[in-house]
Amino acid sequence: MEASVEAVIISGPRRGEIVRLPDEAITEVSDEDLQGLNAALDDLIVAIERVATEVQATVETLRENAGQV
Repeated sequence: MEASVEAVIISGPRRGEIVRLPDEAITEVSDEDLQGLNAALDDLIVAIERVATEVQATVETLRENAGQV
């Protein structure tokens, strides 16, 4: 029995809708491609954590400065 592949739309007016992907939309992905994708996602997570740290530091500085006014 062949399994179908479904995806969830994550943005736009159809957000949250589950759609079935046609068989021709599914391609084989090599291990090298998956490793590259995982590495890129790891880099993205690190970048997001850096931005979050900077935002938190900025918020704390603004709170401290607001108390001095």
